[in-house]
Amino acid sequence: MQHRRGETVARGHYAAMANDRRFRLLQKRFRRLAIGVIGSFLGWYLLYISLSAFARDFMARPAFGNINMALLLGVLQFVSTFVLAWRYTRYSKTMIDPLATQLRDEAELRQAEFDRMEDVLAERRRIENWTPPAHRRPRHQRGGRR
Repeated sequence: MQHRRGETVARGHYAAMANDRRFRLLQKRFRRLAIGVIGSFLGWYLLYISLSAFARDFMARPAFGNINMALLLGVLQFVSTFVLAWRYTRYSKTMIDPLATQLRDEAELRQAEFDRMEDVLAERRRIENWTPPAHRRPRHQRGGRR
């Protein structure tokens, strides 16, 4: 029973958080970042694959010395991956993590307050429903022998 009640409360906390303007801002920032990083990575990768498949003369052209365009663009794939990871980390640390930490701290505080109130109410119910133990007479006063 308590487990189900806890689930309902958790859903209520999440619903309240989902309506918070800061949570929506967090979602917007993350979505913008994810779409930008994924779009950049996939666009650059598909360009490289397309050039390798359909522009063989361009890819065979020497860039400098014995290094052709295919090798140069292939190495740039690795470089761009690290640049995108660095950009993602930097943006997350400055724009996403502080807001997420603030929202998480507030949610934990709200949950702790709710748990404390549940404990208080449970103790109150326990006290209100308490009945003194039934007074039992000692066996020798109960009457009759067996």
